[in-house]
Order: sequence, then structure tokens, then C-alpha cells
Amino acid sequence: MFGKGPHDLAATLSEMEYRARQAVNFNQTEAAQKMAEWLAQDRRFDSFDKGRLIERVRDCKYRGAVLDLTDPQLQKGGEPRPLDRWR
Repeated sequence: MFGKGPHDLAATLSEMEYRARQAVNFNQTEAAQKMAEWLAQDRRFDSFDKGRLIERVRDCKYRGAVLDLTDPQLQKGGEPRPLDRWR
């Protein structure tokens, strides 16, 4: 969970999302703000666009999808892949 590999980062994001919701009594707006605060303190996520990353984590968690951290759209200033459905 504290490593820099994709599995560790995904586990960290999942736990952050869960704890953020608990910390604010499941208020989704406040949970996103809390998670953004925590992401700002974790240097492993500096290259990611915080808003897009939070949105994608929440979406993947609710849909049961796999989080792809190699998606260039999740990076700061990143563009979506050609023919990507996440536009």
C-alpha cells in the first residue's frame, strides 16, 4: 500500500476514498474535497490531475471497474486516448 507500483497506488486510492467518505458522514462533495487534501500531501500523486483522479476512482469503485493509472488523461494536462469513451 505504501509502494509506488500500480497495485499499491490503486490500493491507496481505494482506501483514501473509503476513509474520506467515512470522515464526512458519506457526503460525496465533502468526501471529494477531503480526498483532494490527502492527495495533495502524498507525493506519489503529484503528476496526476487530482480532480480527474478522484472522479475516476469513484467511478471505478461504484461500477466495479479496474482503475488504469496509465491513462494519460489522468495526468496533469493529459489528453484522452484516441477513441476513448472517458472524454
